[in-house]
Amino acid sequence: MAGAYSIQGVRRLGPVLFAFLLAGASLAIPAAPTAAAASARAADPVTLSDFSPESPDKPDQLVTIAGAVTGVPQSFVSVHVKFAAGRPFTSRAEMAAYVTGQSVFTNSWRTKVQSTQLDGSGKLPFTVTFTPAELGIGQPGVYPLEVEAVDGATGQVVGVERTFLTYVPKGTSVKPTRLALALPLTAQPKRADDQTFLSDDLFGDGRLNNLLALATATEDTATWFVDGSVLDDAQRVSRPYFEPDGDDKPGIGQGAEWVTSLRSALADNPVVAMPYADSDLGSVVHNGLDTTTRTALLVGSLATNQMLKLTSATTSTVWPVGGVIDRDTLDALAVNGVDTVLLAQAAVPPGATVARAGSAGVVDTVGGPVIVQTADPVLSGLLGTDGKAAGATVAARQRYIAETAMNGLTAAKAAPLIAMPSNHLWNPDPTFMNALLKPLPWVRDVPLASIRPGKRAAVDDLVYPGQARQAELPKSYMNGVRRIARTAEVAMAVPTSGQRTYDRAVLRLTSASWRGGKKAPAFAKQLNTAIVKQMNRVFIVGANDPFAVAGNNGRILVTVRNTLRENVKFNLEVTSRDPDQLQVEAAGGVFIQKLAEVQAGKAGSFEIPVVVPADHGRATFDVQLLTPDGRKYGKPTKIIISATGYTGIALVIVGVAVTIMLAAVVMRLLRRRQRKDPVFPAPVPMPIEQEEPQGA
Repeated sequence: MAGAYSIQGVRRLGPVLFAFLLAGASLAIPAAPTAAAASARAADPVTLSDFSPESPDKPDQLVTIAGAVTGVPQSFVSVHVKFAAGRPFTSRAEMAAYVTGQSVFTNSWRTKVQSTQLDGSGKLPFTVTFTPAELGIGQPGVYPLEVEAVDGATGQVVGVERTFLTYVPKGTSVKPTRLALALPLTAQPKRADDQTFLSDDLFGDGRLNNLLALATATEDTATWFVDGSVLDDAQRVSRPYFEPDGDDKPGIGQGAEWVTSLRSALADNPVVAMPYADSDLGSVVHNGLDTTTRTALLVGSLATNQMLKLTSATTSTVWPVGGVIDRDTLDALAVNGVDTVLLAQAAVPPGATVARAGSAGVVDTVGGPVIVQTADPVLSGLLGTDGKAAGATVAARQRYIAETAMNGLTAAKAAPLIAMPSNHLWNPDPTFMNALLKPLPWVRDVPLASIRPGKRAAVDDLVYPGQARQAELPKSYMNGVRRIARTAEVAMAVPTSGQRTYDRAVLRLTSASWRGGKKAPAFAKQLNTAIVKQMNRVFIVGANDPFAVAGNNGRILVTVRNTLRENVKFNLEVTSRDPDQLQVEAAGGVFIQKLAEVQAGKAGSFEIPVVVPADHGRATFDVQLLTPDGRKYGKPTKIIISATGYTGIALVIVGVAVTIMLAAVVMRLLRRRQRKDPVFPAPVPMPIEQEEPQGA
């Protein structure tokens, strides 16, 4: 059966918006049978639509349950109530066994609706009433309560709803449960390079607006894990942008408005920055993208703080996708400053103290001790309930009441609990959550950071199941991402601004949201195209026609053109393929012009000394741009030079653009001499390609 979870209090917009707080998303960790039961509820023959009061506090208080039986039209059924007279549950483990039907806990039953015919649509609404005393309930506790439908002709049970009756008489001491809520705010990336959206439908499914309403409604104890890439996409789509076909789009103003509203909504909440784009850290580590983990953490914190105008959002706590992590990934996080991980309870061995307590422990890593916070599987599983299924609301609410009450009734000190949706791409259901999240007197909401390890709460091992490894972004795809990342590093090394233009775009390719889908390769292709296009805007002006170098030695000019809007700095490497005919005058036959610089929109020429060892001949030169640290920038340019035996030194200009410029200068000088009053000509700017704005 489904259960429920509550947070006390609503601020600003009141209880209606508070409904958004927790939404149904299917549970990825199989440790909680609650979610599976909830998902099957749509076909349940018995559903409950009302249970009041939810938790009676007097023995003679009248309890009313309303619901419906669904079956064969015109057939006859009776409705029974089964209960456990004087025998409450003694643990939450017993409650789990009861819900799944593994054990029988009821010992009595009463017929509440005599054999009655279903209507033409196969429905029989019913209402049953009783008092706790009538069911033999006298002491405080959580009791099993089954409502079953029995076939009127055969006496066979055709459907059963297992729920809970929580009886807490006035004056009963229920130890308060400290409850921390972790909520994710992320989405699948929409951009490839920073200017190009492959999809601009950020708000069409209503999910981001639901999360905004949720953020506005929650108390300031709820901890939000925010992915800065979502805010980046929303802000960027509000300005003109491109699509892959090259069409310009005017921008969607809703994006910037959403960011502004979210900033206000989360101003008082604890905010944790997620690794940028919710990077699939397991796949990143397992596929050897060595620097990506650190970059994802740094950029994630930077982007979240920038967009929300905060200074406190760090990535020191990481909530890995699926709530599971292995030792290698944890070590990689620890050496990069992560001191806490939020995991599903199934991610630690069942015998560990932290697993039994459902709160926090400590695990040793190569980077030092790391706190492991574990979420309660039942309460977390309830967040995946399909709130639209018939009977889900009442079943979830009664389960939540029972679980939290049992936590405070049966222990010397109620264990702190953590609840989190298992799916990071979580979409709240407002109607369901409004009913689910009514406060309880024995539940106290606290920030996630307040859940600390107890004494001797050591975690000796981690559980990373085979299906979790298989779910990671595949090796073949990540190899392609690695190649793009290397190309991006080269592209970013030449502009003198030092801007990390492609960091965020590469990180978007590693997003865990691409798991199991087919969209990511198109984003990778578009990004690679954008990077290569930028690199091609800094190039060597080549010439295929042979140029003569007269004499035994000389110099050639190599021209580099920069059509970017920022200066570039590079090394220039020149080698001869035919040193017997014409060789570069440098050690080892390789000439390197170090840290050459060309201004934005300009061309620069560089003298290369050459020697003619023979009387004549033709030589091919390879001219290669390098980054300042020596990596190849683009492909080499081939230049052919002819050598002659004439004496003297000839300076030959290699490059069509420079030749044209010199010819233009000569023509202007000739025209000036023909004038009586010579004047300097006005400068003629070189045509510059218009470059799209580059993002940070």
